[in-house]
Amino acid sequence: MDFLRGLSVLLVVVLHANTHNIAGASVEWWSEVNRHLTPFRMPLLMFMSGMLLHRSLAKPLPIYIWGKIAAIAWPLVVWMFLYGAFVRGGLGVPENIIGYVLTGDYLWFLMSLLLCYTAALSFKPLITRFPAGHHWGYLLVFAAMIGTYVSTAAVHGGLIGSTFWYGAFFFLGAWAFPHVQRWVNVPWLLVLPLLVLTAVLANMGVADRSLRVGSLAAAGISVLGIAVILWLAPRLPRGLAVRFVEWCGRSSVVVYVVHFPIIILLRDRVFAHIEVTSGVYVLLMTVVSLALTVLMVWARPWTSWLYVSPGAARVSGRLSSVSARP
Repeated sequence: MDFLRGLSVLLVVVLHANTHNIAGASVEWWSEVNRHLTPFRMPLLMFMSGMLLHRSLAKPLPIYIWGKIAAIAWPLVVWMFLYGAFVRGGLGVPENIIGYVLTGDYLWFLMSLLLCYTAALSFKPLITRFPAGHHWGYLLVFAAMIGTYVSTAAVHGGLIGSTFWYGAFFFLGAWAFPHVQRWVNVPWLLVLPLLVLTAVLANMGVADRSLRVGSLAAAGISVLGIAVILWLAPRLPRGLAVRFVEWCGRSSVVVYVVHFPIIILLRDRVFAHIEVTSGVYVLLMTVVSLALTVLMVWARPWTSWLYVSPGAARVSGRLSSVSARP
């Protein structure tokens, strides 16, 4: 799980390093690579978050709520302020504060994740009543969210659209959790055709956005790709590169919240004054932004308040004591 979360979030950094740059600075083949990855990048990140839902719902309600406040809402608020103050201007409160909040800007993923965890509370009573079959309800939610997005233009765009589309994969991950181990053990003869099909469909999606996001076909391609990735990941040799990605995955929230301000500040304050070819620019932007992001991951033990509410463990302990009382 650490590897797949790390892979997803690092690919987000690579995407933004290529797309948020000085006008005209782009490398077409690199843009095509990113379009190949579109059906899998954010759906996989949401899917992996959903696979952890069972652990959260097993906790008493106060601890569940506090956990999301401390680990999701806290960095969301902190980085909305920091990004607003140092990148968008206005002492952390951009002029269009309504639009800032409604879209979530680059932090929309954390907003959508909070909404998904809030909606998932409705499943908590079902765990006790239907312990063996409640997870099939997650699959129904996934289908309902995708179906609503595809059939209802009113939910397109902004935070609502992102939540309906990508949030659906959160519930797919929650449904898939009990089944993943059986899937990982299926023979390669079954997975190989799926791998080839995924590659072909992803290649077709480069020229057709409807195969990347927003359609039933795109949802199917995302599901297919996630299934193949889940099967492949445990079979990768745990060399230095894989362990590095796992390390990033254990701090995926750090990678996510810090990378975009770094990219924008590099674009506006550093690379705006350097004249290089588009290829060199994109390479420099990608390498430097990744390096600085990884540096922030390394510094997490000394900057933990940027990502988790101070005293979060102490509050959780007190809530656990209260919940344990008869």
